[in-house]
Amino acid sequence: MHHWYFDVIRLILWPVFPGVPLLILVWALWRWSRTVPRIVEPAWRSYIAFVAIGLAGLSSLLWFISLVWARLIGGFPFYDPVLLRFYRWGFLTGVAGLLISFAGKGRLRWPACALSLLMALLWVMAATGE
Repeated sequence: MHHWYFDVIRLILWPVFPGVPLLILVWALWRWSRTVPRIVEPAWRSYIAFVAIGLAGLSSLLWFISLVWARLIGGFPFYDPVLLRFYRWGFLTGVAGLLISFAGKGRLRWPACALSLLMALLWVMAATGE
């Protein structure tokens, strides 16, 4: 079933979303690299935030690779197994990054949380369009 608001969302957000997650990731890592000290007490929570941003970055990378892959092969057919794997792993890494970021601490915590949430929502939106 096709609703009119799908067209509005696609018109407004589609040109923006392919690059935004990667820009957020680069900005968060750049901001973190300029922070002194990078690892705050307790150190394990800072490492948790680093893992969370890594999972969010992996989800962003999967998003970008899926877009490039679709462009190279001329688009995915409906329920293509490769596309469904992209959906699964992209969503799972996004949600895992979101859940792990709640335990994190430091300058990477909130960018990891926001990027993970954005990626999980992007994967859900892409999968519902299937």
